[in-house]
Amino acid sequence: MGSVGVLTNSVLVCAPLMSQSVEQMVSDMHEAKAQGADVVEIRLDCIRDFRPPQDLKFLLKNKPLPVVIVYRPKWEGGQYDGDENMRLETLHLAKQLGADYVDLELKVASDLIGEHKLDKHRSSKMIVSYYVDGSIPSKEDLSKLVARMQSTGADIIKLVSNSSSITELSRIFHLLSHCQIPLIAYSIGDRGLISQLLGPKFGGLFVYGAVEGNPVPGLPTLSSLRHAYGIEYMDAETIVFGLISKPVGHSKGPLLHNPSFRHVGFNGIYVPMLVDDLKDFFTIYCSPDFAGFRYAILEVEIPS
Repeated sequence: MGSVGVLTNSVLVCAPLMSQSVEQMVSDMHEAKAQGADVVEIRLDCIRDFRPPQDLKFLLKNKPLPVVIVYRPKWEGGQYDGDENMRLETLHLAKQLGADYVDLELKVASDLIGEHKLDKHRSSKMIVSYYVDGSIPSKEDLSKLVARMQSTGADIIKLVSNSSSITELSRIFHLLSHCQIPLIAYSIGDRGLISQLLGPKFGGLFVYGAVEGNPVPGLPTLSSLRHAYGIEYMDAETIVFGLISKPVGHSKGPLLHNPSFRHVGFNGIYVPMLVDDLKDFFTIYCSPDFAGFRYAILEVEIPS
């Protein structure tokens, strides 16, 4: 069993920013850095009256830390509903201006590579992303999807889902453990919380955290990732303990137990788990990686 005390992974803590003005976006970047972010995700589609290229130049000139540029269209859950060519030109400009990462949807990346229009810049890494609508696919289907994403020439691939059950997250953990390309994979919402908290254990590249005062459903705060969970100390040998409950978020247990684990040099993590069906849960999470559970019975379904 491993011990803690030195940094054990290369995970990056990322803060998603959805500010409505470029001035506020720059301010939020500085705040995110102060709260422990390594990188920020800038949602250009959330900025009112966004004016490329001047606003993009302003953002990149004044960034205090690495940035992921995202310009999400409505058809992929974002807010941009303008001309598609202008959107792609803005993302291309972001690469030219030296954005650290640029996010491109799989559908667009696949089309561009087919037309030989997908360019890459040494100074900018390309993230090809895909939103899984509905249940998380089987391990086999996920592998096929990853192969398709990898064929675009992506530097990093990103899979986001909206899981209906915590048991589905085991497929994300399996994918993270076996993927041969840098991977960001998680599920949103309260049921997906452990996909953020345990991502570093299974090899995830990014963990997302919210800036204090700007909560995002299902995301831990940057402060809790750093101070409560000690996310940077996690590795493949980290032992998982869970607080099973429905709903989650009411317990102070993670704030108490995780710092105590680190204080005594024990490589473990205590995380809240929103569980709908205990029988299904224990069928899936039965490996030695998951060593023990405590549950506060509120609305959890007890198997007969």
